[in-house]
Amino acid sequence: MIGRWAQRFAVAIERPLVGYLAALGAVAAAVLVRAAAGLMMASPPNFMAFFPAVLFATLVAGLRGGLAATVLSGVAVWAFWLPKDTLEETWRLQHVQLLLFLFTGALTAVIAKALRLAIQRGAAVEARFRAFQEQALDGFVIMEPVREAGRVTDFRWTYANPAAERMAPKGQGLIGRRVTEVFVGETATAMIERLRLALNAAAPDEIEVRRVIDGAERWMRSSAMKLGDGLAVSFHDITDQRLADQAVRAAEEEARRSRDEFEHIANAAPVMIWMSGPSLGAVWFNASWLAFTGRRMQEELARGWLEEVHPEDRERVLATYDAHFTARSRARLEYRILRHDGAYRWIDEAAAPRFDRDGKFLGYIGSCSDITDRKTAEAQLRGGEARVRALVDSLPQLLWSARPDGDFDYFSPQWIDFTGVPAAEHLGDGWLKAVHPDDRDDLQAAWSQALQGGLPFDLEHRLRRHDGVWRWFNARASAIREEDGAIRRWFGSSSDVTEIVEARRDLEERVAERTRELEASLEERARAEAALAQAHRLETVGRLTGGVAHDFNNLLTVVIGGLDMILKNPADTDRVKRLSEAALAAGRRGERLTRQLLAFSRRQELKLEVMDVGALIEQVEPLVRRAVGEAIDLTVDCQPGIGASRLDPAQFEAALLNLVVNAADAVEGGGAINILTRRVVLADGEVSGVAAGDYVAVSVADTGPGMAPEVMQRAFEPFFTTKDVGKGTGLGLAQVYGFMSQCGGAVTIDSAPGEGATVTLYVPAIDAVPTVEVVREPTDDSWAAGAAILLVEDDAAVRAVTESLLQEMGCEVTTDVDGPSAMARLKTGQAFDLLISDIVMPGGMNGVELARWTHIQRPGLPIVLTTGYAGDQFAGGSAEITWPVVRKPFRAEQLSAAVRDALTRVAP
Repeated sequence: MIGRWAQRFAVAIERPLVGYLAALGAVAAAVLVRAAAGLMMASPPNFMAFFPAVLFATLVAGLRGGLAATVLSGVAVWAFWLPKDTLEETWRLQHVQLLLFLFTGALTAVIAKALRLAIQRGAAVEARFRAFQEQALDGFVIMEPVREAGRVTDFRWTYANPAAERMAPKGQGLIGRRVTEVFVGETATAMIERLRLALNAAAPDEIEVRRVIDGAERWMRSSAMKLGDGLAVSFHDITDQRLADQAVRAAEEEARRSRDEFEHIANAAPVMIWMSGPSLGAVWFNASWLAFTGRRMQEELARGWLEEVHPEDRERVLATYDAHFTARSRARLEYRILRHDGAYRWIDEAAAPRFDRDGKFLGYIGSCSDITDRKTAEAQLRGGEARVRALVDSLPQLLWSARPDGDFDYFSPQWIDFTGVPAAEHLGDGWLKAVHPDDRDDLQAAWSQALQGGLPFDLEHRLRRHDGVWRWFNARASAIREEDGAIRRWFGSSSDVTEIVEARRDLEERVAERTRELEASLEERARAEAALAQAHRLETVGRLTGGVAHDFNNLLTVVIGGLDMILKNPADTDRVKRLSEAALAAGRRGERLTRQLLAFSRRQELKLEVMDVGALIEQVEPLVRRAVGEAIDLTVDCQPGIGASRLDPAQFEAALLNLVVNAADAVEGGGAINILTRRVVLADGEVSGVAAGDYVAVSVADTGPGMAPEVMQRAFEPFFTTKDVGKGTGLGLAQVYGFMSQCGGAVTIDSAPGEGATVTLYVPAIDAVPTVEVVREPTDDSWAAGAAILLVEDDAAVRAVTESLLQEMGCEVTTDVDGPSAMARLKTGQAFDLLISDIVMPGGMNGVELARWTHIQRPGLPIVLTTGYAGDQFAGGSAEITWPVVRKPFRAEQLSAAVRDALTRVAP
């Protein structure tokens, strides 16, 4: 501690002001000490306290500071404690002591100066030592032995530089601590033993020691030497160096193994492999090279391999390698080399520089492949390409190609000449600029669809020629695929089809014009066919006229005779009732006969209903008998419970009537006709045109002359007839055939010359319940009391009867004779509960038009229509009429039911 303070005082001269102030302070302190001694002693010594001040001032301020302190001390003693009277007995003695103090003080300053210089030099050496140790990378410590019972048992650190402290365990300082306090276990024991040996050794040692610090193994290179009673030890961490050395040794071993493996693999490789050193000389060739050249390794080393290189290629090869060796870059070249059989072969050589781990250039390694066959193929390919290019240049089409993503990458000279645009501007999707704006979107969409699905591309579009004229082109393209199906390229061509497009347009216009003419012709033919079909119906109706007139005369006889007898004796109620019922039954028979005639004669759409076939034949039988006349024997044989079928009853009756009329013509008034109905089960293919299943078969057989085979083949053709001109339209069997096809059935003919003919209708049998007309019984009409009804009817007699029927129900009836009158009344706002109107009326407005107008003006007013015969205009029914229709002649209960339904249902 004292030495440390002495060093600090000795170096204070480097700061003079501080040194002189310290010297002055030391003299002031000595003055205080002398003054304090005077208080405690009678005659204390004057100069004893000032010698340390002189010594201290010399150490901190140098010789000048010591001399200044000596003078200041003398002045202070003389001023405060020496007698001033010369007569005093001690004056001389005190001044002699003052002079002696000044002399000895100066001598002390000189001696202290030398001591100060020695201290300064020691401090400088220590500072340099400390600076070195603080910056040193190696650890340095000074240790003293710890003895117990005369035996060294441990060591204590008395000094440790920063490097040593850094190498110590974390959180463990070294100075002042024992080894066993810092290290434990094997590490502490080994360290103490090693230090004990170094303490007893005559010379310094240098060894590598293993230490475990913070759980990690560390290796140190340590040197220890005896220093007095202790040891000075220097050491540094060589763990990384040892690991690096181990890695180097492992790398060298791995390199040796890799080199052996490389040579083994390279010798087994089918390609020729070589290695060179840092110069151009070769150092190794694999077995493939030696087998190819037929030479030994020693012959090939250095530049011996150049002897096999073709003389024309040798200079080029050497120049190439000189350039690449200088640049240390990869090389790729082709040259010819002499094979063992004396033939020169082309080889493709690739070489790359080799470097070690430190980046040192070791030479080149290269591989060679025989490409003679490829060279030959390339030469042939170039010849083929030249021929293909000549062919492409001679073609009139514009050729192009595209990558798999659809970007165009080639255009033939014809494309460039046509568009007048350099190919570079049309690459990618730039070619779309030459496409007509109206065609661009469709072309892009078609091209995208082809790309996504890999489908052929085929589209017509317009391209702009170099002179600005738009020309039509047909663009086609197909994909070239790899073996795995991936698209490699697209190749396409565009052909000028302007003349074809223009010719096609002209043809399309002509076709359109001819189509319009044909449609007009077909419409005319359809009208003619319809007229002929109607004529055929009217012809049949004409044949029925006599029989129907006979039936109507009988019916009128019953009605007129009965009414006449009632008027003669109206009081006989039983007789009136009997005659009235007979007249009513005759009227109903007339109603059915009229409906059958209308259904047969009018044109109407097919309306399929579930009908009992036996009942339908029974219903039409009277009409059929009138058609054939009484001279022909007509028999009807209908199997009981024949079943139902889905068909149009009116069309079925017309078809059956057609067959009977044809049969009647065939027998010429002197034969027999038989109508046979039966249930049959058909197998698949048994009857042409129908599937297997249950059918109702209706056959019409006659005893006429029969048909020849050629006539049977054409029997169902429209307009084909064997009758004389003016006696037949040839549409009867054609209509029957069409009707049966619509019903899902079929029609067949069995005939032979002289054996008559049998025509059979096959209609599908079903299990559904047939449609039955419900006859309403008279009911109580109190529900109609007070109902306001507007009745529109042009016929006065029908209007009077209908008004009477409604009034008997309790209704309040207002009548009009035509549509305009009814409209005027409705416009007045008069309230009505129901509108009843005839369909066919004079005045320019029919009943349907009146109903439609009323529905718009009064949406909630119920409407009922009546008709005796609406004609072809309303034959379709539901398409024109959406309101209930009561057909004339109607009975009171039918009118009552229609009115009741209309008043109770929601208005349409």
